[in-house]
Amino acid sequence: MDEALKLENYSYQDYLDIDKSTKERVELIDGLIYMMAGASSAHQDAVGNIFFILKSRIKEKDSNCHPRIAPYDLKFFKGNDKNVVQPDIILYCEDETPCAVFEVLSKSTARKDKGVKKELYERFGIEEYFIVDTTLKIIDKYELNGGKYYYVKGFNIEDEMKINCLDEEISIQEVFENI
Repeated sequence: MDEALKLENYSYQDYLDIDKSTKERVELIDGLIYMMAGASSAHQDAVGNIFFILKSRIKEKDSNCHPRIAPYDLKFFKGNDKNVVQPDIILYCEDETPCAVFEVLSKSTARKDKGVKKELYERFGIEEYFIVDTTLKIIDKYELNGGKYYYVKGFNIEDEMKINCLDEEISIQEVFENI
């Protein structure tokens, strides 16, 4: 299957009812329910590496930032616009809104991560969005400027990549270690 299963015209209450009735992980984006598939070992390794790198840098700096790892609900509510997603990694620093989100691509989620989730994060003001490709060993970085995401660069294993809200650079080689 090229994309995760989509169910249309669901409310936040429908999302809550589904979540209670099944052990399946789901996301609600603009009235659509997306079923989430299990992750590959490369996906899990990349998520674990990024989380470990962030935790280490935060501890070294004695920063007030803190990362969260999926499954962890990130809720975006504005009027009737109610969305609940579970990004692979969320970085909070000073606000209740995360300053950075990392999504590790998989076959079943790549289209959603590069499309509707990117648009959602942009719409709700996430400062930095990172799309991690374990096959190509590249991280695409987007930065919010004037309410729109702008593509910064595709970082490869030879690069260091700055996470602005943490004011730290991380080694892309470390992200893809043992993958």
